[in-house]
Amino acid sequence: MFFLALTSSFLNAVNALYAKKITVQMKDNNSFIVVSFLLVGLMLGCVMPWYYSFSITPASIGLLVVVIALDTVSNVLFFLALGRIQVSHLAVYTALTPLFTFIPNSMLHGFNVHILIPVLLIVLGVYFLNVKGRNLLTPLIELKKTGNLLGLATAVFSGLSMVPTQQLLVHQWVNAPTLYFFRACGIALIIYLLYRPKLWFPELGTHLSIRSLLAVIQWVSLLSALRLADGTLVVALAYTSPLFALFLARIYYKEPITTAKLIACCITILGILFIMK
Repeated sequence: MFFLALTSSFLNAVNALYAKKITVQMKDNNSFIVVSFLLVGLMLGCVMPWYYSFSITPASIGLLVVVIALDTVSNVLFFLALGRIQVSHLAVYTALTPLFTFIPNSMLHGFNVHILIPVLLIVLGVYFLNVKGRNLLTPLIELKKTGNLLGLATAVFSGLSMVPTQQLLVHQWVNAPTLYFFRACGIALIIYLLYRPKLWFPELGTHLSIRSLLAVIQWVSLLSALRLADGTLVVALAYTSPLFALFLARIYYKEPITTAKLIACCITILGILFIMK
């Protein structure tokens, strides 16, 4: 479980950086969402005859529709935020995702303080990300900025999505490849019908294909891990990507490594250690 979740975390950071590079060249977030998810659907469609597994029941269909709807919104918000704030900054905001998985899971399965502690450590890391100077209240002021609000909203919808996602997997109504196949095709279809973006970018075909393949590995790893352990803990590990995004963004985009970002990452690592303990 730890290996799968951390693999997903690392690839999450890589994919965010890669996505920013591609969307800058495409100049259209909606085109990127549709094309990248279509490619994911095509890749997984090639293996569906061997890996397809979906039990059709009213509950499974309802949960699948909810997952696709929530993930569509989270993807739109993510790419809107990506155009307004630094990749490493956004990665720490999306690290709030486990908090919004923990809240509904607590309502469904009961409160567990051992799960809450690492989640709160990640939240504290996000808080320190926005501390500037000696004023410890600056994060509350920074939160009013559009990019930060979009990043927070992304975490809300992503976190809520993980609850029905885990229910589908735990009850074995669907396996990880099939779920991601339906999810990718559903998101691509919804965004295309809403915005009718341009879909043909032959000069970016290689980049889009590589990024889509990495996304498949990232999400299949995460969805597989969700079957093995508590959903909140898995999501907490999978969203430690700020640790990776911080240094990758420094290498590829020359984004500065500030003291606040280092503190945020250190606290995130502490949360990981607490989970492993």
